[in-house]
Amino acid sequence: MNPDRLSPAKTRAARAEALAGRATYKWAAGCAAVSLAAFLLAAGILLTGALYWPGADLVRILASMFLGPLSLTLSAAALSYQSGRLSAPEALLTAAAAVPGWGLAAAAVISWSAGFTAADAGVPLNWFEAATLPILALALIAGTAALLPIVNTLWSPHRSLASRTAQSLLLAAPAALALVIAFMVGFLFAPFAAAGLLFVALRAESADPRPMEPTTRLPDSRSVRTAVVVIAGGTLLVGLLCIGFALSGSTWSNLAEDSTAAMNLGLAAGALNAVPLTVAVGLMLLPQFGSVIRWTVLLVSGAFLCEAASQFAGAGHPWQWPLTLSGAALLGFGIALPAGKLVPGSSLLRLGVTVGAGFAGTIVGVFIVAGAGFIAPLVSAGLLVWCFLPQVRQRPS
Repeated sequence: MNPDRLSPAKTRAARAEALAGRATYKWAAGCAAVSLAAFLLAAGILLTGALYWPGADLVRILASMFLGPLSLTLSAAALSYQSGRLSAPEALLTAAAAVPGWGLAAAAVISWSAGFTAADAGVPLNWFEAATLPILALALIAGTAALLPIVNTLWSPHRSLASRTAQSLLLAAPAALALVIAFMVGFLFAPFAAAGLLFVALRAESADPRPMEPTTRLPDSRSVRTAVVVIAGGTLLVGLLCIGFALSGSTWSNLAEDSTAAMNLGLAAGALNAVPLTVAVGLMLLPQFGSVIRWTVLLVSGAFLCEAASQFAGAGHPWQWPLTLSGAALLGFGIALPAGKLVPGSSLLRLGVTVGAGFAGTIVGVFIVAGAGFIAPLVSAGLLVWCFLPQVRQRPS
């Protein structure tokens, strides 16, 4: 027998190492970019009238429950392998099990959706529409297998294999169910997970990643610091008044004929109140990010002006939702601009990441601009604490 010949187990390990070696940081970044695009497509279909197009809901499910999560899993597996957290066979197991896992999860959602439509129409369910739970069970089995290598890294290697496997199964199974539910009901926030992995992969892939600059807690100029304190204090008081009017203005003011009108007027005033607060935050961040913050302030201020116009238009007005959506887009891209400076690589790459992050920010931006009247006082209070806390720490004992 040839002593140099590898055993079957070693041969499989060598093949796995060679295959996993192709999963570079660039490959992980590509998977994260695909995931981000898929989640943004699903969110765009849901947040616009495209949801009512023929076949649009099927595309949304496939994007949010298969392509997006699968690409995200592949990116995470590649990053874990490159960082040494997973071995080559473990990373390949995670990737291989994720394919049927997310495929079956998407099939379960499609089955449930079709079954719900059939039941609502009073039509008997076919075999696929009635098989939601069995399909979901198969998805969870595959998902558990995909999570096992990751969960195994949590336990001490000195423990017995049987003990580690049993505990991993007890943790991986509910984790798989939690992930399926999370992507079903919370896929609007999934773009941020994809954008985060994309950022990590790009910085890790860069041969000479730029170090983060130290955070500047306060501007050096005393006049700027005073302006920030005055704006934060003023917007805090005005914001609280706006909230009070939104919640009860119809009972003590003639400006609102009913509670709906009071809510609209209060939120409109609260959105306008967020504009000077945005300027104050921009003054705080200017030393850290530079002139790009001026564009951020301009875009975010425009976002709150759009939301104010939306609330002034009132509930049910045909322009209310388009104005809110426009404000969300301005907010998302305004926040993405300074984040793009942190991405290493060429200008074209930074532009691509900034655009992707802008679309991702638009999704959460819908909730931020809509609730700006309630959020602004919290930011004002936080800004005041930020301003005065360093002075307390520097006070001599």
